[in-house]
Amino acid sequence: MRTHLVAAAIAASLAAGSPGAAAAQSKPGMAPPAPVRPATVDIRVCNESGRNGTVAISYVEVGTGRFINRGWYVVNNGSCTELVSTDNANFYMYGDTLDGSGRRWEGNHALCVQYPGPYTFWSDGGDTCPAGYETRNFVVMHAEDVGPYTWTLQP
Repeated sequence: MRTHLVAAAIAASLAAGSPGAAAAQSKPGMAPPAPVRPATVDIRVCNESGRNGTVAISYVEVGTGRFINRGWYVVNNGSCTELVSTDNANFYMYGDTLDGSGRRWEGNHALCVQYPGPYTFWSDGGDTCPAGYETRNFVVMHAEDVGPYTWTLQP
Protein backbone atom coordinates (compact mmCIF):
# COMPACT_ATOMS: atom_id res chain seq x y z
CA MET A 1 0.00 0.00 0.00
CA ARG A 2 2.83 2.36 0.91
CA THR A 3 4.43 1.76 -2.53
CA HIS A 4 1.23 2.85 -4.29
CA LEU A 5 1.04 6.08 -2.22
CA VAL A 6 4.68 6.96 -2.97
CA ALA A 7 4.15 6.29 -6.70
CA ALA A 8 1.01 8.44 -6.73
CA ALA A 9 2.83 11.29 -4.95
CA ILE A 10 5.70 11.18 -7.45
CA ALA A 11 3.29 11.17 -10.42
CA ALA A 12 1.36 14.14 -8.99
CA SER A 13 4.50 16.20 -8.45
CA LEU A 14 5.73 15.48 -11.98
CA ALA A 15 2.38 16.48 -13.48
CA ALA A 16 2.26 19.71 -11.46
CA GLY A 17 5.76 20.70 -12.53
CA SER A 18 5.37 19.95 -16.25
CA PRO A 19 4.37 22.69 -18.66
CA GLY A 20 0.92 22.60 -20.27
CA ALA A 21 0.49 21.90 -23.97
CA ALA A 22 0.34 25.62 -24.87
CA ALA A 23 3.40 26.50 -22.81
CA ALA A 24 5.36 23.58 -24.22
CA GLN A 25 4.71 24.80 -27.78
CA SER A 26 5.61 28.44 -27.24
CA LYS A 27 9.03 30.00 -26.97
CA PRO A 28 10.02 33.15 -25.12
CA GLY A 29 9.22 36.22 -27.22
CA MET A 30 6.67 34.46 -29.44
CA ALA A 31 3.28 36.09 -29.85
CA PRO A 32 0.27 34.07 -28.72
CA PRO A 33 -1.65 32.41 -31.54
CA ALA A 34 -4.24 34.60 -33.28
CA PRO A 35 -7.86 33.84 -32.43
CA VAL A 36 -9.65 31.75 -35.02
CA ARG A 37 -11.89 33.92 -37.22
CA PRO A 38 -15.23 32.31 -38.01
CA ALA A 39 -15.72 31.38 -41.64
CA THR A 40 -17.85 34.01 -43.35
CA VAL A 41 -19.63 34.61 -46.62
CA ASP A 42 -18.75 38.08 -47.92
CA ILE A 43 -21.74 39.21 -49.99
CA ARG A 44 -21.50 41.83 -52.72
CA VAL A 45 -23.60 42.93 -55.69
CA CYS A 46 -22.29 43.87 -59.12
CA ASN A 47 -24.52 45.77 -61.53
CA GLU A 48 -24.29 45.01 -65.25
CA SER A 49 -27.89 45.98 -66.01
CA GLY A 50 -27.36 49.29 -67.77
CA ARG A 51 -29.34 51.05 -65.00
CA ASN A 52 -28.53 52.25 -61.50
CA GLY A 53 -30.23 50.20 -58.83
CA THR A 54 -30.74 49.52 -55.15
CA VAL A 55 -30.75 46.20 -53.33
CA ALA A 56 -31.99 44.83 -50.03
CA ILE A 57 -30.75 41.80 -48.13
CA SER A 58 -32.29 39.66 -45.42
CA TYR A 59 -30.71 36.77 -43.53
CA VAL A 60 -30.99 34.93 -40.25
CA GLU A 61 -28.11 35.68 -37.95
CA VAL A 62 -26.80 32.35 -36.73
CA GLY A 63 -27.96 31.58 -33.21
CA THR A 64 -30.71 34.21 -33.13
CA GLY A 65 -33.54 32.67 -35.15
CA ARG A 66 -34.46 36.19 -36.29
CA PHE A 67 -34.02 37.90 -39.64
CA ILE A 68 -31.92 41.03 -39.96
CA ASN A 69 -33.25 43.09 -42.88
CA ARG A 70 -31.20 45.82 -44.56
CA GLY A 71 -31.74 48.10 -47.56
CA TRP A 72 -31.27 50.08 -49.69
CA TYR A 73 -27.73 49.68 -50.93
CA VAL A 74 -27.11 51.77 -54.05
CA VAL A 75 -25.35 49.82 -56.80
CA ASN A 76 -24.58 52.05 -59.77
CA ASN A 77 -24.37 50.57 -63.25
CA GLY A 78 -20.92 49.13 -63.93
CA SER A 79 -19.91 48.97 -60.28
CA CYS A 80 -19.89 46.55 -57.35
CA THR A 81 -20.98 47.21 -53.76
CA GLU A 82 -19.94 45.25 -50.68
CA LEU A 83 -23.02 44.48 -48.56
CA VAL A 84 -22.39 42.29 -45.51
CA SER A 85 -20.29 39.47 -44.13
CA THR A 86 -22.17 36.69 -42.39
CA ASP A 87 -21.54 33.20 -41.11
CA ASN A 88 -24.92 32.13 -42.52
CA ALA A 89 -24.77 30.63 -46.03
CA ASN A 90 -28.51 31.19 -46.64
CA PHE A 91 -29.82 34.65 -47.42
CA TYR A 92 -32.39 36.56 -49.48
CA MET A 93 -31.91 39.49 -51.87
CA TYR A 94 -34.10 41.86 -53.86
CA GLY A 95 -33.30 44.70 -56.26
CA ASP A 96 -35.06 47.69 -57.87
CA THR A 97 -33.90 50.17 -60.51
CA LEU A 98 -33.69 53.87 -59.72
CA ASP A 99 -34.79 55.12 -63.16
CA GLY A 100 -38.52 54.48 -62.83
CA SER A 101 -38.44 51.69 -65.45
CA GLY A 102 -39.99 49.21 -63.04
CA ARG A 103 -37.17 46.68 -63.57
CA ARG A 104 -36.84 44.41 -60.53
CA TRP A 105 -34.63 41.51 -59.57
CA GLU A 106 -36.95 39.35 -57.54
CA GLY A 107 -37.81 35.80 -56.58
CA ASN A 108 -40.67 34.13 -54.74
CA HIS A 109 -39.87 34.58 -51.03
CA ALA A 110 -41.99 37.42 -49.59
CA LEU A 111 -40.30 39.65 -47.00
CA CYS A 112 -40.85 43.18 -45.72
CA VAL A 113 -38.96 46.27 -46.90
CA GLN A 114 -39.22 49.94 -46.08
CA TYR A 115 -39.21 52.83 -48.54
CA PRO A 116 -37.47 55.14 -49.04
CA GLY A 117 -34.81 53.78 -46.65
CA PRO A 118 -32.14 53.22 -45.68
CA TYR A 119 -33.50 50.73 -43.20
CA THR A 120 -32.36 48.05 -40.76
CA PHE A 121 -34.84 46.08 -38.69
CA TRP A 122 -35.33 42.65 -37.11
CA SER A 123 -38.23 40.37 -38.02
CA ASP A 124 -39.46 36.80 -37.78
CA GLY A 125 -39.23 36.42 -41.56
CA GLY A 126 -42.98 36.57 -42.13
CA ASP A 127 -44.73 38.37 -44.95
CA THR A 128 -47.11 40.32 -42.70
CA CYS A 129 -45.58 43.77 -42.56
CA PRO A 130 -46.16 46.46 -39.93
CA ALA A 131 -47.48 49.87 -40.95
CA GLY A 132 -44.96 51.77 -43.08
CA TYR A 133 -43.45 48.61 -44.63
CA GLU A 134 -44.18 46.79 -47.91
CA THR A 135 -43.80 43.21 -49.10
CA ARG A 136 -41.35 42.32 -51.88
CA ASN A 137 -40.47 38.93 -53.37
CA PHE A 138 -36.83 38.17 -52.55
CA VAL A 139 -34.53 35.76 -54.39
CA VAL A 140 -33.52 32.80 -52.19
CA MET A 141 -29.73 32.38 -52.27
CA HIS A 142 -27.23 29.92 -50.86
CA ALA A 143 -23.44 30.19 -50.83
CA GLU A 144 -21.77 26.83 -51.37
CA ASP A 145 -18.45 28.00 -49.90
CA VAL A 146 -17.16 30.60 -47.48
CA GLY A 147 -15.46 33.67 -48.90
CA PRO A 148 -16.74 36.04 -51.57
CA TYR A 149 -20.26 35.64 -52.99
CA THR A 150 -21.36 37.91 -55.83
CA TRP A 151 -24.87 38.53 -57.13
CA THR A 152 -24.75 40.13 -60.57
CA LEU A 153 -27.69 42.28 -61.72
CA GLN A 154 -28.29 41.58 -65.41
CA PRO A 155 -30.40 43.64 -67.86
